Amino acid sequence: MKQLAVRIAAYTFAFVLAVAAARLLVGDQLSDLIADTVSSWIEVPEESQDLYRMMGYQEGMAINGKVAFRDLSDYHAIVGIIKGPVLWSAYIVGLAIVAFVTCAQAARGVDALTRAIELMAEGESAPVLEPELASAQRELARMEEHERQQIRAAQAAETRKNELVAYLAHDIKTPLTSIVGYLALLAENPDAPREARARYAQTALEKAQALDGMMDEFFEITRYNLSAISVEREWVDARMLVEQVVDELYPQAQARDVELSAVAPESLEAFVDPQKMARALSNIVRNGIAFARKGSTVSCTVEEADGSAVFTVRDMGKEISPAHLERIFERFYREDASRGQGGAGLGLAIAREIVEVHGGSIEAASANGVTTFTVRVPLAPSASEC
Repeated sequence: MKQLAVRIAAYTFAFVLAVAAARLLVGDQLSDLIADTVSSWIEVPEESQDLYRMMGYQEGMAINGKVAFRDLSDYHAIVGIIKGPVLWSAYIVGLAIVAFVTCAQAARGVDALTRAIELMAEGESAPVLEPELASAQRELARMEEHERQQIRAAQAAETRKNELVAYLAHDIKTPLTSIVGYLALLAENPDAPREARARYAQTALEKAQALDGMMDEFFEITRYNLSAISVEREWVDARMLVEQVVDELYPQAQARDVELSAVAPESLEAFVDPQKMARALSNIVRNGIAFARKGSTVSCTVEEADGSAVFTVRDMGKEISPAHLERIFERFYREDASRGQGGAGLGLAIAREIVEVHGGSIEAASANGVTTFTVRVPLAPSASEC
């Protein structure tokens, strides 16, 4: 539309210049030609000259020196037609041609753009468009690169998921074999010493518990669909939320000889989904417990800063390299390479999604053996949500 308006303005300007130039260069000659063609000179006696002048005839001088007159009514009629209908018709015809050419070019551009999008949808590269479509070409290139990045990310996630499933399937076989073996010993040796039977039963129980944990990871994988996470927010006591998370994870911390601490002000409320936010914090604290050094403390604090509730989880253990920090929140990414062990690789990814659904952010930092996760969520709903 903008291009059409520019072309119409340019055409109008050029048309006006052309008309002005024609009048300046050939206007007089054309007027004489028309007048000589449609009228003729008449010699008029002296006694009738005043009458011809009153009638508006053009006065001139004949070759023989006598006064002559001619009627220019037809000339004025023709000139009026040229200046009116003919000139305007020529302008409108030219305008129509400009509009047709512009629309035809636009239609070809739309066809080329449509074809390019169809090729991209079929998985092919976008063709080179006309120079007039340079901005569209850049946008198609950006879309193509974005699509390639998404495909690479999806392939990488699928690869990690497949590797994880293979890892879990392999590890499930080990405790399952042990359970079967110890139960077989119990069945085959009913008269075995009590201590031996208790040791077999305890070992089978421990392996069954490990197997139960692995099955939980499998179920987490099948349930995992971050796009389906929804929140139902309400005003929540932030201190109570942190203390609840710490209390629930106390047995796990005690089993690993790790202390837990919760620090929060008494009168801090946040507008969050208590169950979802508790899950996010629980995943982060559980991660800290898993990787903390024995005898150390995993702290969970909350404070107010710049209109946000800032939750901080800090543990002391092996550092995380910058390369792993960049990917630590990816789904199915396991921390084996960075901190020595890992689960399904979903906990931190789910925590990030929950935080982002709340309109917040999460980040991780690791230095000098201290790893810190920082979660920021708005204390109150935004103005657009009120």
